[in-house]
Amino acid sequence: MEKKNLNKLFQDFIVNRCSAEDIEQLMQHFGSTASIENLRELIEEQISTQQCEPPTQVVESIICAVDKKMAQTLATLQEREKKQRKVQKLWTFASAAAVLILGMLTILWHYKPNISENLPQKFVEKHPTEILPGKNQARLTLYNGEKLEFNKQHTINEKNSIANLNYEKGRLVYGGSSAEETIQWNVLEVPKAGTFEIQLPDGSTVWINANSKLYFPNRFPTDERFVKVEGEAFFKVQKDKKRPFKVQTGDLNISVLGTAFNVRAYHPKHVSTTLVEGSVQLTYHDQHIVMTPGERAFIDEKNKLKTQAIDIEGATAWKEGYFYFKDETLGKILQDISNWYDLKVSIVGNLPKGLYSGSMDRNSKLNGVLKMLANVGNLDFILNGNHLTVKQKNK
Repeated sequence: MEKKNLNKLFQDFIVNRCSAEDIEQLMQHFGSTASIENLRELIEEQISTQQCEPPTQVVESIICAVDKKMAQTLATLQEREKKQRKVQKLWTFASAAAVLILGMLTILWHYKPNISENLPQKFVEKHPTEILPGKNQARLTLYNGEKLEFNKQHTINEKNSIANLNYEKGRLVYGGSSAEETIQWNVLEVPKAGTFEIQLPDGSTVWINANSKLYFPNRFPTDERFVKVEGEAFFKVQKDKKRPFKVQTGDLNISVLGTAFNVRAYHPKHVSTTLVEGSVQLTYHDQHIVMTPGERAFIDEKNKLKTQAIDIEGATAWKEGYFYFKDETLGKILQDISNWYDLKVSIVGNLPKGLYSGSMDRNSKLNGVLKMLANVGNLDFILNGNHLTVKQKNK
């Protein structure tokens, strides 16, 4: 968007002169955190045109105006969506609104550190401890019982009789044992609020999501490569025609030669695989299917193995550092948030049954995520330490 048009739209927006089309255009521009610098420039221009007022007062008045307008527009959109369809598409709008509000709070902090003394009460932090997003962390339990803790601040370079390890900048390369060693199993555990990347002895790379485990041998034999997964992991498999790569999660078995795919298995009854490239064969009890890229395989309510065409971004977004939801239930969204922010979630009553779509940076603090969900899903949240209680707002 041209700077001149953006300036006019923003000025009209904060004084409530924008049409619905204007607001949609503005929200599209502010749909990512990369637009914060534009926001800073716009606010500084507002400050320069109102020199008679302190900068903090100007920014506070803009925040109040934007927040009020966001609430009004979201309410209008929600009512319209309820009448038109079941699938709600408000997340993107709410994400942009969160960028505006949180970006302004950041800018206001720059102008006055004692923010809590001047902000209206609704913007004051309600909880003394801010819950931060997850980070790169894992624990590797070697087959001899030795435990190694990893986080992004540490560098490990160990070459010994047990393992050949190199860890740097959040990535572990596991060289494996010699061919003479007996095959035994290692366990890589990624806790809640964690994510991790490992290169296996054959050169294949695995990204492990929060609250997940990867079981892999100290070396691969000459006829196959076999690993087990609990939780969620993304595989980029090195091609080797002589040794198929096999993944087991519960009763589902996946066999590939060289490909990229995602496995999600946080619950035995909710197991799925998404194929990004290549080809995989799935076996579930006596059922067999071959997947093609862009398909998701899952087990339905009748215990049948099914496939469906999906947007593969949903399977790769988490390892790239952002949330991406396409027609997802609030239950699934809350599960991902619970894993990433290390929360224990309690749901009071029933969640809304609509489906939601949108994306958000996984580096966002929890408060910003909850504010967005509260607006989009018509929810109330009560946060007590790491215990999050969720319920529908009273109508």
